[in-house]
Parts: sequence; C-alpha cells; structure tokens
Amino acid sequence: MIKSAIIISIIIMSSLLCGNGHAEIYKWIDDAGNIHFSDKPAADDESEKIDIKIAPASPTSPSAIPNSSDTPPVNAPNHNGTFNKKIVMYGTAWCPYCKKARNYFKKKGLAFTEYDVEKLPSRMREFKKLGGTGYPLIMIGNKQKMHGFSIEGFEKRYSSM
Repeated sequence: MIKSAIIISIIIMSSLLCGNGHAEIYKWIDDAGNIHFSDKPAADDESEKIDIKIAPASPTSPSAIPNSSDTPPVNAPNHNGTFNKKIVMYGTAWCPYCKKARNYFKKKGLAFTEYDVEKLPSRMREFKKLGGTGYPLIMIGNKQKMHGFSIEGFEKRYSSM
C-alpha cells in the first residue's frame, strides 16, 4: 500500500514538473540606443511585451544536447570527407555580410556556430571583448579573427590554419 502511494506521488510530481513554462519579458531601447530586457516594463512605458513559452526538452531539441550551443564542432567531417576547423560567427539576423557568410559556410559544407549578439547579451559581451565593432566577427580556430566577411579573405585565413 505504501509502495503504491509513493509511486503515485512520484508520477503526480513528475507530471507537474513536465508542464510548459511561461514568462513575460519586456524589451525597450534607451536614449543611447542600447537594447534592454527585463521582467518588468521600463519606467517610461515605452516597453514592448514579449511572451516567451518554454517547452520541455525533447530528445531532438538543442537544449537536450549537452552544451550544443557552447561547443562548436571541432574537426567535424564535411560532405567531401575533409575536416573542418572550428568556425564561430558573431552576427545579427539583419546583417547582409552575416547572411553571405552563413550561405557560404552552408554551400561549402563547413560546420559553424553562430551567435546572434542582439538576442544573447552574454554573446554581445564576448563579441566586444574579442574586439568586435562591426558584423560579422568570425573566429577560425583559436587564433584567426576576421572582421566582416569576404570569400577571398575567409579562404585565405581558413587555408592557412
């Protein structure tokens, strides 16, 4: 009897923990053009309410893969059997040079990790710490740094590694 009560309690508690989460986030831009996010609206009522729904992780979701966004693939084989060097791009969704780099990497079958610095404040801090001033900032391996993007410039840096 006690054993079945414990099992039922565990099942009930598990089902409560597996529900969808919900949070309210407010976004606003200050006079200096800085973007802010908070759980409370700005004092001047110029905030945009952003609803975020957090779903439980599924086996195929990126959050279920340990450190998938923090550990870019190193020496991952591409489509022609050669190996890629680690590529990390700090950029934005609207940047045309970021789009050009993204398309080039995909076309060449190069594994890369992209961080949208406008969506992730921690990545914006990394971007600035690395000396980023314009988009994209591309890191190739641990030593090569590329400001902006051109196919010729990238291939020169990538092949010298």
